[in-house]
Amino acid sequence: MSGVNAPQGYTADQGSMSNQATRIGDAATSAQEEVVDVGTSNVGEGGFGKAHTEFSGDYTAGIQTIGEAAQAMCSSLTSFASTVGAAGRQYGAAEESQAQAATRAGSGL
Repeated sequence: MSGVNAPQGYTADQGSMSNQATRIGDAATSAQEEVVDVGTSNVGEGGFGKAHTEFSGDYTAGIQTIGEAAQAMCSSLTSFASTVGAAGRQYGAAEESQAQAATRAGSGL
């Protein structure tokens, strides 16, 4: 047999795509709840000590960037989950359409 076969254990059907979309969406929601405070530093300029005060601005900016990135990652995963779910629904509709066409084509035999 020629061509490319799906990896072991891989299935493409509406049910599995829907399940995976739910799992991804749930994980993104859970992560978003956990990273809500990331990006806010509890260490102020004085917490760096006299010798290191000059680094507080960079530290605070870095923490804020990490927080923004974490929120963006969660949003991207939520969007991806929606896309996988929509693709699963389209896949299911196409399968149903093809099954009906095959039934119609074979009904005159």
